[in-house]
Amino acid sequence: MDANRSQWLAPPTSWLELSRANLLHNLAGVRALVGGARIMAVLKANAYGAGATGMARELAAAGVDAFGVAAVAEGIELRQGGIAGTILCLAYFTRAEADAILDHGLTPSVFNLDAARALSQRSQERRPPGRLPVWVKVDTGLGRLGVPCAAAPDFIREVSSLPGLVVGGVFSTLTENPARDPIQVGRLLAVRRGLPELAGVPLSLASSHGIVALPASYLDIVRPGILLHGLEPSERDRMDMRLVAQADLRPIASWKARVADLRTVAAGEQIGYGWRPAVAAPTRVAALAVGWADGYPPGMSAGGAVLIGGRRCPVLAVSANSTIVAAAELPGVAINDEAVLLGAQGTEAVAAQDMARISQSSVYRLLAAIPSHFPRIWV
Repeated sequence: MDANRSQWLAPPTSWLELSRANLLHNLAGVRALVGGARIMAVLKANAYGAGATGMARELAAAGVDAFGVAAVAEGIELRQGGIAGTILCLAYFTRAEADAILDHGLTPSVFNLDAARALSQRSQERRPPGRLPVWVKVDTGLGRLGVPCAAAPDFIREVSSLPGLVVGGVFSTLTENPARDPIQVGRLLAVRRGLPELAGVPLSLASSHGIVALPASYLDIVRPGILLHGLEPSERDRMDMRLVAQADLRPIASWKARVADLRTVAAGEQIGYGWRPAVAAPTRVAALAVGWADGYPPGMSAGGAVLIGGRRCPVLAVSANSTIVAAAELPGVAINDEAVLLGAQGTEAVAAQDMARISQSSVYRLLAAIPSHFPRIWV
């Protein structure tokens, strides 16, 4: 195990184990699909729960030199963790964050002139003045953030003329609607055709969904996130399953917790809060040291399971910091043993997609909800 376990004074009660081998396998799969396109690994939302700095270090060691985050604070965290290369802040930033962007060598995205002018002014006021690379966000059809396509060429020319700024890229985001995504590809390429003086500026459109759904969206730079976790980004009827098969995804994350207690609930008593039926017979249960306040979905009590001693244990109830599971088939299990909430144990496995389905969530929200203070251990 990684030395980062040594920062904990005692074995943790809940933690993630992350497979370096599977991460590198998934990265190789993405590279094989996208060919010559550059890879920008998206690490927003704490790398979807994997831990942004640790994930960036593993990817940087494998040759990835560009990373995408949502907020300026996330970019600063990566820099403070020793991450070099391009760190693109994909979303909105406040004018008060201009100095932090410059101080930490971050690359902001711009989609209104006020923000671009504020960056230009602060860049020129510093000594010595510098040239800050910015990426222009274009709205090609999602209706979220970005300069409308028709206005993008003039906007990019205006940004390019501002002292202290240089346009380092132009990007957009797919709707992930198979009927509309090809239209978005055409719109972003039309922006490039309208800017012959900036023909060398790279375009980026495909995130994880685009990589396994629409090769035409690869363009110059792709932005995988959840694919690097070894998880499918979308419903299967919205992806090209031949591309998914080529990627040969392998999940990197196992989520574990300790068995905090073992007991038998007497017949006639109930298990968990609220209006619940009494158990008809004595029922052996295990309480795990993790609950909904720790990111474990309360909906898992509606058909979910964990693994203890290589056996599937149905989830009976989830409270703030405890989860109660059936333990009748676990004669050799003791307090402090490991329970697997997500991942494999023996011949059994709990898949993220199944957890998301049972809890009526998504793999993105499921993983991102795991608190950042839990240890992330690379193995």
